[in-house]
Amino acid sequence: MKLKLREITEGETRLLVPETGELTKKSPVFFNPEMELSRDISVAIVKITEPETFCDLLSGSGARGIRIANETTAKVLANDINPMAYDLIKRNKELNSLDLEVTNLEGNLLLAGKRFDFIDIDPFGSPVHFIDSALRSVNKKGILAVTATDTAALCGTYPRACLRKYDALSLRTDYYNELGLRILMGYITRSAMRYEKGIKPLFSHCTRHYFRTYLQVLGGRSHAIKSLRNIAFIQHCFSCLEREFVTLDKLKSDCQCGADLHTAGPLWIGKFADSEFCRKLKGEIGQEYFGKSKEAVKLIDKIRLEQEVTKPYYNIHKVSKKMKTPSKPTNEIIEALQKRGFNAVRTHFSDLGLRTDADISEISDIISYDIK
Repeated sequence: MKLKLREITEGETRLLVPETGELTKKSPVFFNPEMELSRDISVAIVKITEPETFCDLLSGSGARGIRIANETTAKVLANDINPMAYDLIKRNKELNSLDLEVTNLEGNLLLAGKRFDFIDIDPFGSPVHFIDSALRSVNKKGILAVTATDTAALCGTYPRACLRKYDALSLRTDYYNELGLRILMGYITRSAMRYEKGIKPLFSHCTRHYFRTYLQVLGGRSHAIKSLRNIAFIQHCFSCLEREFVTLDKLKSDCQCGADLHTAGPLWIGKFADSEFCRKLKGEIGQEYFGKSKEAVKLIDKIRLEQEVTKPYYNIHKVSKKMKTPSKPTNEIIEALQKRGFNAVRTHFSDLGLRTDADISEISDIISYDIK
């Protein structure tokens, strides 16, 4: 089968990619033009962290790995088990006159014999099949970058699939996408702890159809124990919309409003990004040659600010609907919460969402009495 190709430019790199068509597991070679933002962020993060070695484990057309090789100083290995993808990666290597290693192996087999400072896992679907191998292969203080596109499982649409893949309960809540990201991060963290390793989130986001997290892997029992403190559950009330992170020994059956509580997890309950790292990332990705620079800067600003509150966000339209009252402007609700002394910020997960340490009764009270 002969691929129909076209040439594009991303960042400072020329790429031969398949003609745009429906993206499925059966696509001859995988390339998603909507992931340019993700690739821009990856290049910027590699520039900041300066790894000596970078593994693009599931490279597809080679777009991410080729860009890393061309736009950073990292020594890159680009791998894909698909022979057609392997051939296309080599063509992109030649197109840009690059010195990088290209392999045609199953991902776990490749990782079994090598060590890397930075490992990128970007599958079509769930990444769980490669997590253990990557955790064993990544160097001390190295970085694991993981994408998940099986959002229906992680976000509660298919809870049995989530339990089967991620060993976690999911729920279809109004903050379903944040829940999905935290379940993914929780799974990676629990996997790391089995090897006496801990994780430090550098940057994570939910964009369109995928989750993406960049985690620094820290070796040693003390780091594993520290990470364990950020693994817990969330209990959600579908009646009053209250939600709370709780440890296993403090799970309850009833909400304070009298309704049943529903439980999701285990999941990551800590910050999903590092504020100082976000500042560095914003400075790097502000360069004009990044095609998605403006979009990335807005995303990074929101993510940096929302680390002030770890409690899952509230969808203001859902809260207003539950109260049977007209929806109020999100900015006005945030200002009113701040006047009462609460932390309150917007979230990148939803244009209708806000993060706050206020509980649902306090939010409802502000919507009812503080905003005209």
